[in-house]
Amino acid sequence: MALNDPPKPKSKALCGQFWSDLGLEYQHAYGNDAPLVKAVQHWLSLLPSRASVLECGCGTGIPIGRTIADGGYRYHGIDLASGMVDICKKQVPEGTYEVVSMLEYNPKDLYDGIVASLSHFELTPKEHVELARKCFQWTKPGGYLLISTIVFGGVQELESYDPEMECADGVRNPFMGHEIVVTLFTKVGWRKLLEGAGFEIVHTEDDLFVPKAKDTPDEPRYYITAKKPSRP
Repeated sequence: MALNDPPKPKSKALCGQFWSDLGLEYQHAYGNDAPLVKAVQHWLSLLPSRASVLECGCGTGIPIGRTIADGGYRYHGIDLASGMVDICKKQVPEGTYEVVSMLEYNPKDLYDGIVASLSHFELTPKEHVELARKCFQWTKPGGYLLISTIVFGGVQELESYDPEMECADGVRNPFMGHEIVVTLFTKVGWRKLLEGAGFEIVHTEDDLFVPKAKDTPDEPRYYITAKKPSRP
């Protein structure tokens, strides 16, 4: 199953429109995320001053983009949802932006730091592997990646669970009055994924976030900071 993923129910265009339509409603539910801000600040402390930073899935820019820009870092955000990018441009005008899928993004330069927070769930397991490799390629030697995610803690007997990759594909998850189909990795699965791409995991942390949205369960977060080795 690992590299023979079934197609997801939604196309990229529909995914982009879905998130564009949520817009500020999503920010209201997720913008006041203190544990995420704490994780971002720890990751930023590892980067040089005026570091170049990429966010894969910038959303509305709150809280990550705003935190990065306030720290004096050079911020570039990409997102498939044009509506989200329009909001982000207004709320974090110091940044630069592109409306593009993170899988189709082609950077002109390498970055000191890359962050992806809750923006990868609708990727298949195979696409997760591709994104991890791309992030490694886009990161400068000695640079750092931050992943904010929710790990799979369900039933390993689930039909879609892949014991080799340690992830479950096609998991249906309630979200802000909708149901989205996501891919979830275990903690070990994330380690395999990132180390397989070439990263060294230097820090992990668990926390809990309670979204301000109906029909959305509390989210046990898992933060992973990984480094691209300075030398091959």
